[in-house]
Amino acid sequence: MPAPASWNGPRLPHHYVLVACRPRPSSPPPTDASSASIVVPRVDPFPAVIAALSGALAIYTTRRVSAYGPTGMAAAMAAMMAAMGTGLAGGYAAGMVWDLGWATLAGVAAGLVHGLVMGRRYGPMAALDGAGGGAMGGMMGPMLAVMLVALPLSLIWTAGLLLLLQWGFSLGAIYLVAAASGRAPSYGLLGAVGWLLGAHLAPSTMADEPCEPHARLPQKTAVKVAPAAAGPRRSLIAPVALTGVALSAAYVARSTLTVSPEPQDTRLVVAPVGPDGVQDVHITLKAPYYSPAVIQVSRGTAARVTLTAVGEPG
Repeated sequence: MPAPASWNGPRLPHHYVLVACRPRPSSPPPTDASSASIVVPRVDPFPAVIAALSGALAIYTTRRVSAYGPTGMAAAMAAMMAAMGTGLAGGYAAGMVWDLGWATLAGVAAGLVHGLVMGRRYGPMAALDGAGGGAMGGMMGPMLAVMLVALPLSLIWTAGLLLLLQWGFSLGAIYLVAAASGRAPSYGLLGAVGWLLGAHLAPSTMADEPCEPHARLPQKTAVKVAPAAAGPRRSLIAPVALTGVALSAAYVARSTLTVSPEPQDTRLVVAPVGPDGVQDVHITLKAPYYSPAVIQVSRGTAARVTLTAVGEPG
């Protein structure tokens, strides 16, 4: 493309081509066909708002849960549920902007980081549960957004639903640690959450009890003497067996791929007409082909079809 006469800057080499972005449908078409205008696409703030609200809920839940000082299973379940909600909403917000691969990566990262940061202060079990729950939520959220990307109204309603779901998971996590510490209220929003979870029907089994060191078991004085080579020999059984299974599976797969079926006969076959005026159509199935592959049947004449399968269907 030659440069305009008024252009005083450096000229582009001959192998570069200037490409102008397509204008938005609402904007008027350019009057001068030779002039190229670059239109900056409008950024939709809705996914950013959803992601910001999800992050705010994650921070709020983490602080409220840490105020109760949970331990054990209560802390693990709280971290898992809160991180799962973060992965769902955060991944859904990413799926409204990016493709499925990048959105899944962003959702898994958001949920995993939240679960790991929230759970690691309560021990390895809570950290592992939190990271796993966040990763699962981050894998499910983007798929919903990608499936609904062509339906704007459904996309918006589902975003609100996932935020409510994250809020519900967060309230459940807060009530769980509050009940475990014996400070669960019987009224208000947390009281309603406890009633919904059935706290009035059965006592909570998540109550934290003071941990006392167990009595140390007496050490055994007698030690079983075994040959030194017995341990290594037994430990080699499982790897050798797994290697054999893997090699046999690879051989079977290679044999299945290398053995090619017989070429299919594509010649045209005319269905014969029997003495009773009915066309006899005989088809033989020899997986994966039918024989004959192409059959000519006269229009307006009754036909009798016979199908015969030879060998295994697979």
